[in-house]
Amino acid sequence: MASFGELKPSTYYLIQVDDESDIELVSVILQTKETVLLRSYLPQTEDFFKHQDDTIYKLIEELDEETAAQFEALYQQNTEEEYTEFEEGEE
Repeated sequence: MASFGELKPSTYYLIQVDDESDIELVSVILQTKETVLLRSYLPQTEDFFKHQDDTIYKLIEELDEETAAQFEALYQQNTEEEYTEFEEGEE
C-alpha cells in the first residue's frame, strides 16, 4: 500500500482513505519532516494533515497533466460562478 509521504507535491491524485470512504481528489500542498498537508477539492475544498507514514487505503490514480488541466479549468469556472452568485445575492 502507498503512504501519504509517497505523494508528490503539485500533483492530483484520486484516493480512498479507507474502505468505506468516498473517492477523493487531493493534492499535496506542503510537506514537513513528519507530515503532508493535503487539499481535498470535492465536494468542498478542505485542507488537512496526514502523517507521512500513514497508509492510503487505495491510490486509484495519479492524474496526468491533461486531466489535471481539465480539472483546474472546471474548478476555476465553478469557483467563479459561486463567487458571482454570492455577489448577486448580496444586492
